[in-house]
Amino acid sequence: MRAIRPARGSRIRRAVEVVATVINEDRAFRRAVRRMPRPVPWDWAKPRILPLLAGPYLDAHDDPPVRRVSDIGCTLMYGLEVGPALPLVDVQVAERWECTADQIHEVAMANLTARASQLPSSTVRGGTLSGRTIQITDRKLSWASSLVLVPDQLMRLFGSDDQVLCAPGHSVLISFPLSTPAEVVADVLIDFEMGQTWPLMLDPFVLLDGRLYWDSGDDSEDDVDEQDRA
Repeated sequence: MRAIRPARGSRIRRAVEVVATVINEDRAFRRAVRRMPRPVPWDWAKPRILPLLAGPYLDAHDDPPVRRVSDIGCTLMYGLEVGPALPLVDVQVAERWECTADQIHEVAMANLTARASQLPSSTVRGGTLSGRTIQITDRKLSWASSLVLVPDQLMRLFGSDDQVLCAPGHSVLISFPLSTPAEVVADVLIDFEMGQTWPLMLDPFVLLDGRLYWDSGDDSEDDVDEQDRA
């Protein structure tokens, strides 16, 4: 019983923390939405659009979000940066702006590149988890995981060494040395996902020889080897 009670207490504390986070994020989202002009004009939205890694999301019947597959293979959605909240851009709004998904993506990537280039090196800090060295984003960036979409800035902040990068949620990105056992990476990733209001539940990304890959399946390592040989 001594072994069971601490574990149960930990789960209860985690549940309370997640509920508190949900409430706070919902309040922040509602405040952000109230500050947005209605309807949202393109000139107002254009400098605020950012690409977001797409996690589990079931579309409503009348307003699916704008989606596009990124160059590294994972699907993206697009949010409007309004304080800590990132309301999604839906298809109906994009049609009113007379913008295609590609046009929105181009604007969003330009905004992301500009914002990422202004981040100081202190955005990322080192540490240890499960006895392994890690690097993790320190500042509360609502779009921290989107750094994988700008490899030059990613390597400026995390270094160019071979590494595995995990995105438990939009606001956190974690890096492990490439030598870290897969089960350790998985355990840490799951633990962080449990603390996220909306976990992304994405496979890890791999930075190898200065190139970023999305480890989206069991054959990914073979694909990397084939590309390197080519």
